Amino acid sequence: MPSGRETAQVAAIALGVGILTALVFTAWPGLDIAVSRLFLGADGVFDLTQPLFWRLLREAFMKGFTLWYVTIAVACVLALAGRHRLFGFGPRRWLYLAACSLAGPLLLVNILLKEHWGRWRPREIVELGGSEPFTSVLHWGGACDYNCSFVSGEVASMVMAFIALAFVTTAWRPVFYALTIVMGLVAALIRVGQGGHFLSDTLLAGVLMTIVAAALYWAIFLADAGRWLDRHDGLWARLCDGGLRLLDRLFPRRR
Repeated sequence: MPSGRETAQVAAIALGVGILTALVFTAWPGLDIAVSRLFLGADGVFDLTQPLFWRLLREAFMKGFTLWYVTIAVACVLALAGRHRLFGFGPRRWLYLAACSLAGPLLLVNILLKEHWGRWRPREIVELGGSEPFTSVLHWGGACDYNCSFVSGEVASMVMAFIALAFVTTAWRPVFYALTIVMGLVAALIRVGQGGHFLSDTLLAGVLMTIVAAALYWAIFLADAGRWLDRHDGLWARLCDGGLRLLDRLFPRRR
């Protein structure tokens, strides 16, 4: 597992990419439109919307995300209940993976940003055949009020899955670092090519997830880890004792 120095380096690289992305797309906001226009066909339909390959690939990604989240939820319950290692991961690593999924793709992306940033999707703006105004990436006061463009939820889920795995593995860490970049770019290509997100939406989704994963790794594994584990064990013991007392009250045992 990475040291504090490596964790800080990963976060610093992500932060640097994020700042550069924000500066470039703020200075040249039309770059987002220009990139999306590359995928817009003469018939007004985005190129990756209709081909079977890209539709099936996106569907596979969506089912993969669902399987990943279900696996994390089940593994957390089993690992915490039995204090066993599952697939080589102990309870704390499963809790870390769960925390990454909840704090990143769910809370930050889908609940906070996508519901409140107000940026219309490429296929919805006037410049690309829609009827809504274009807003630059850092302009948060757009008129979209539901499931908006900033940032990409699918890219966030893809990047978070692999970067979180990179943080909790040792031998496979370089592979997961590479997969974070490659699979994140593939997911970004699909969403930009289907008119679902601007390029800046996808790049900043990956940046934010990497920073969240690094911050949670520091908090759970590096910052006063012993006290965190004591609190976890105490909480789990109280939950188990309370559950057993409730069962005894509902279904009294014969003496």
